Amino acid sequence: MKNFEEDCVKQQRTINLQKSQTEKYKTLFEGANQKCDGLQQQLSSVERELENNRRLQKQAATSQSAMEVRLNRALEEAEKYKLELSKLKQNNKMHIEAARMLSFTEEEFMKALEWEN
Repeated sequence: MKNFEEDCVKQQRTINLQKSQTEKYKTLFEGANQKCDGLQQQLSSVERELENNRRLQKQAATSQSAMEVRLNRALEEAEKYKLELSKLKQNNKMHIEAARMLSFTEEEFMKALEWEN
């Protein structure tokens, strides 16, 4: 009988220990579940932010591409005007040189007329 009582006491201690461990693990499980829920909310938030950033990056790339096209067109037009100005400058230089030559010729003609008089 004494053995039986000792065995009952041991069994009761084991049961109490297991109950306390069960409560401990239940508390740990609930804490882990709460942490998991919090992390899932953070993950959802980060995923939304990432999607917004990707959308903004795509918009910026599109805008940059359009700006580059406009800048290239403006550069081509500026090059065209530069070439045209260069041609005008060259023509103007030739006209000035021709006018200078014409004035020399005119002066020589006047001198020739003066000699004849």
